[in-house]
Amino acid sequence: MKLIKPLAAVAAVVGLAVLPVTAGAAPPKTLWVAPAPVVVASVPRAVTPAVTNAGYATAPYHTIQSAIAAAPAGATINICAGTYVEQLTITQSVSLVAVGAVTVALPASPANSETACDNAVGNGPYEPDQDEVVLCGSASVNITGVTVDAAWAAGTCNDSLYGILVAGGATLNFTDSSVTAAGAVPLNGCQGGVGIQIGMAWTTPVEVGHATLLNDKISGYQKNGITVDGTGASANIDDTTVTGIGATTLIAQNGIQISNGALGTIYGSTITGNECDDTGGGCGPSVLDGVPAVGVLFYGPAAGSSVTASAINANDAGVYNAEASTVKVPRSPVVSVNLDTLTNNRYEGIELDQGWASMTGDSINGGEAGIAVLQYDTQSYGANGTATLDTIRNESIAAVDVASDQAAGDYHGTLSVELSDLRGNAARVLDNSLNYTVFQLLDL
Repeated sequence: MKLIKPLAAVAAVVGLAVLPVTAGAAPPKTLWVAPAPVVVASVPRAVTPAVTNAGYATAPYHTIQSAIAAAPAGATINICAGTYVEQLTITQSVSLVAVGAVTVALPASPANSETACDNAVGNGPYEPDQDEVVLCGSASVNITGVTVDAAWAAGTCNDSLYGILVAGGATLNFTDSSVTAAGAVPLNGCQGGVGIQIGMAWTTPVEVGHATLLNDKISGYQKNGITVDGTGASANIDDTTVTGIGATTLIAQNGIQISNGALGTIYGSTITGNECDDTGGGCGPSVLDGVPAVGVLFYGPAAGSSVTASAINANDAGVYNAEASTVKVPRSPVVSVNLDTLTNNRYEGIELDQGWASMTGDSINGGEAGIAVLQYDTQSYGANGTATLDTIRNESIAAVDVASDQAAGDYHGTLSVELSDLRGNAARVLDNSLNYTVFQLLDL
């Protein structure tokens, strides 16, 4: 008796396609976006997979958000060159990859962002969030080669404006990309406008975000270029350039801020152009009373935060360290500043407030003080530091300046300066405190 072969076997013999048993095909893992229909003949060979065959000669999506909505978790969305005027909400793991020059630009009338992260308890006092791109939820999102242009209209004053917001446990991998605006254009004195905001400490519970930034350029921000904020939040910032507007009477910008329990490591990056001339608002050279614009601001960071092998130039203060007032007095360095070049920061190369920082192998040149130490009566504990193998040159006040209000309640602190070169400054050490100690060991 002749046996009848199963359908699959017959198909294999005669070359027939086997139809899937389940109804409907799985969504594709690679999606393509173009700002307008793309004719096959006009697409370079390298990107011809952007279009389908069988007579359908266009990329199927014309907005990035529509592709995100259709993408399964883990999908790659290839974006053809062009400018996409839209706001993006991402809640699943996807990769956005630019094929050519791709810009995501803020609409003329931005909408409030309505994710659970934007509406978290505690966000209300900060006005509704408006984000160019928001990552919310336990997603890992890769963005490569994309420019984010989050320019709000002139005169916009909102404390919650973000080029990119990373929250809800999300992770951003931002590579070979840019943020060219974040906040009102031209900027004003309002305190909103952050290029990339990773985590938010003011919500209940804290909104956590994580990020790896590699070979990026951040500019055009109103308040901060990059902020990593809140316990559990973290960021690795490598080979990234953060550029402020330069001297301005409008606002004290910060290039990178690591704050409120967040962990941040910065390596091989350039931070420049954060300078404030608003003397009426407190900006200026006064070490104790001034509100400087800062290249790298550590404000209550997690232990292990650092800036290494970076160029921190032409800010008011290159690096500022102030640790949290609600924790135990640190017994070892919390922040490290290593192998950095700090050149022509107008007032201080490194400024030490309460806490403990280590400085090793840094080159500090130009300004008023290479290392400034603050001592005042509202600190929770003293400022401590170790400076080893550092070179400080051409400071108009001193290589090390201990500035104190000389109040009875001032805390004692220490700075150990070892194997460092303090030559070529107006003074090596200028100490006007009552009870601070600077140890100089084997200095040149």
